[in-house]
Amino acid sequence: MRIGKVLEYARHWKSTAKEVVGHSVLFAQFLSLLHLTDAYIFSPTLAHGPSMLPTLNLTGDVLLVEKLSPLLGKVAPGDVVLVRSPVNPRRAIVKRVVGMEGDTVTFLVDPGRSDRSQSLVIVNSSQ
Repeated sequence: MRIGKVLEYARHWKSTAKEVVGHSVLFAQFLSLLHLTDAYIFSPTLAHGPSMLPTLNLTGDVLLVEKLSPLLGKVAPGDVVLVRSPVNPRRAIVKRVVGMEGDTVTFLVDPGRSDRSQSLVIVNSSQ
């Protein structure tokens, strides 16, 4: 009688263990998909600061950053991009693309003090 109860108990735990392993595999697949999506397709990020007013709020907006366009070379003037800060490389900043390689960009040197402008030709910095 005792052996029968042990075998019944083992069968019960075997089916429970199979169910737990099945759920664990499903959860691991979900986490893998979440990681791949966040790393290579798109991810949420918080953007704040005055440089993108009135497009983005001063207090902060949550942006969904799409990561395929830069890999495919599909960035164009007018796009909003997320780049690493030259001052603090651990921080990302949001800017609008105003020109591409070969374009001439004219800007005010000191908009608060004068109307003097300067023009620059954008060169390929990777060469």
